[in-house]
Amino acid sequence: MSEWVDPALGDEAAEAEQGLGPIGDPGHDDAGYQPYGDGPYGAEPYDDGGSYTIVQHNLDGSTDVLVDRDGDGLADVVLHDSDGDGLAEAAYVDGDGDGRLESMLRDFDGDGRVDEVSADTNGDGWIDVVATDTDGDGLIDRVAADTDHDGRTDTWVEDTDFDGRADQTLRDADQDGVPETVTYLHPTVNPYAAR
Repeated sequence: MSEWVDPALGDEAAEAEQGLGPIGDPGHDDAGYQPYGDGPYGAEPYDDGGSYTIVQHNLDGSTDVLVDRDGDGLADVVLHDSDGDGLAEAAYVDGDGDGRLESMLRDFDGDGRVDEVSADTNGDGWIDVVATDTDGDGLIDRVAADTDHDGRTDTWVEDTDFDGRADQTLRDADQDGVPETVTYLHPTVNPYAAR
């Protein structure tokens, strides 16, 4: 996922990718700590609104990249590369700048493409939407949502024939785990559509 670029990062994305090198910051006690750009260890004052990137090379071989886009001292993007190969398996994003990382992007198979996106859409601290690429073709084909924000999934939208278009919606209103309503959105998967 090293090629993944958060659209909100803009030109700062290049700074995040620079941080995956082996160079440490001699001005900091931890040799794996590496800031880029403006910030507390840079030339500019911390509260100037500039952005900076910190790279942490961990003892277990993993690498973490933290990007503060607005210079408020809170990470807006956190990338985690568990095996240190330069491809991040997880990215955590604070898209609205409220100091909470509300979205998570995951690459389960290590191919550099996002396989799952989880998001807290209402800011209550609980994930309420999970979008998944189940067949690895780079297109989301299943979205599970907690539409009433009670902590339980109640709606699913699926692309069952993997053509990039949603085919059906399932709704579990009483949240017993069994959908009561199935709405077919595409005639090729609708068993009741005239052929």
